[in-house]
Amino acid sequence: MTADAHSESGVWVQVSRDRAEVEQDVRARLLLIVALAAAALAVAVGLAIVQSRRLTLPLRDLAMIAERLGSGDARPSKHRYGIQELDRVAEVLDRSATRISDLLSRERDFATDASHQLRTPLTGLSMRLEEIVAAAGDPTVVREEGEAAIVQAERLTAVIDELLAAARRQRHAQAAPIDIDEVLKQQLTEWEPAFRRAGRKLMLDGDRGLRAMATTGGLGQVVASLLENSLEHGGGPVVVATSSSAKSIVIEVGDQGPGISEELVPRVFERNVSGGGGTGLGLTLARALTAADGGRLELVRPRPAVFAVFLLPVREHDRKRRVVSGPA
Repeated sequence: MTADAHSESGVWVQVSRDRAEVEQDVRARLLLIVALAAAALAVAVGLAIVQSRRLTLPLRDLAMIAERLGSGDARPSKHRYGIQELDRVAEVLDRSATRISDLLSRERDFATDASHQLRTPLTGLSMRLEEIVAAAGDPTVVREEGEAAIVQAERLTAVIDELLAAARRQRHAQAAPIDIDEVLKQQLTEWEPAFRRAGRKLMLDGDRGLRAMATTGGLGQVVASLLENSLEHGGGPVVVATSSSAKSIVIEVGDQGPGISEELVPRVFERNVSGGGGTGLGLTLARALTAADGGRLELVRPRPAVFAVFLLPVREHDRKRRVVSGPA
């Protein structure tokens, strides 16, 4: 390849180069351009794949979490992906999972408490039926025990009504003035056969004619739980004693058994805690029922064990309403 050039002063210049070298140089530059273009395309494809995975994998993960919630597995995932919109969706799912978990936990606790509350009147009813079978030849005893069994069935119905009311969150408004003697005598009548078969005495002591703010079914359940606890884990005679003060009506249930160990005393009212192989629900539920009536249940002495129920007394203005008659 040659090229000629002339200057104005008459100088003549000729430039020459091998054509093969020029073509080889052009091909090398074209190959470099193609290689750079291919590299740029590969980088773009790689970035697109990475970005698509960054978007699709979290979406798949969120879909799996939502499906898991629908199947009843309500554990929060706490996964975050570094993308504001996806992180917001993950936070909403975690909050929903927490709420669902709380609801399921409350439902399980309610079912457990309901079964425990129903067990006590069913136990009393079975004891009455056993008395009827044992005294089948004595019509008088059969009649008395049959009437007591009817009372137990009515009490079972009342317990179911209270459970339904508790499920609707209405039980806290049901506390009213009640006669303590009626509730205690009913419970002693129901539990006396069981204590008699165990060779133990069940006695009522203290002040009579007391009235307190509570629910008949709730207080009956509390006393029944304390008597059942004493029957299973206590020993000797059981005394149900009542007393009153300016601030409280007190019902104490105590026996002469070994009592409660020191390590168990701080946790005796905790759920699923039992020192004798029981369910660990009776005292927890009894304390909850007492609190729902505005009172409290305490362990006043661990050995021998004495539990006390403190209820609000009926004030004078609750028992007597002033009635104004005559012309205004």
